[in-house]
Amino acid sequence: MRKFTASIMALALVAGLATAVWAQAKAEDKTIEGELIDLSCYSKNAASGDKHASCGEKCMKNGVPAGILSEGKVLTIATSPVPLASYAGRTIRVVGKANEDTHTIVPTKVEVKKDDKWEEVSLKEKH
Repeated sequence: MRKFTASIMALALVAGLATAVWAQAKAEDKTIEGELIDLSCYSKNAASGDKHASCGEKCMKNGVPAGILSEGKVLTIATSPVPLASYAGRTIRVVGKANEDTHTIVPTKVEVKKDDKWEEVSLKEKH
């Protein structure tokens, strides 16, 4: 069963990367501001906001993809969710290549709002 699960996860990763490459070809430079969410809980029951922040953080730390909820629309943030996890439920600004057809954004820069200032978030995972 573990081999099957690992195979499915590997296939999903490859499919995700292929989609990101394809999406990049049709993408436009954009800056999007909204709430950082985990896609699992949001897609199941629209979980978001301060009440869901700790759950969203746990999900993203475990590899659940991150998204940005802006004006009622969700874009998948095509990067590792781990470095973003501690900002779940917070207002973020993502700069990158966005593709409306695939609902993805490949970030070049992510910032989180702290008080009235924006602070850049490192997209590199700490090992």
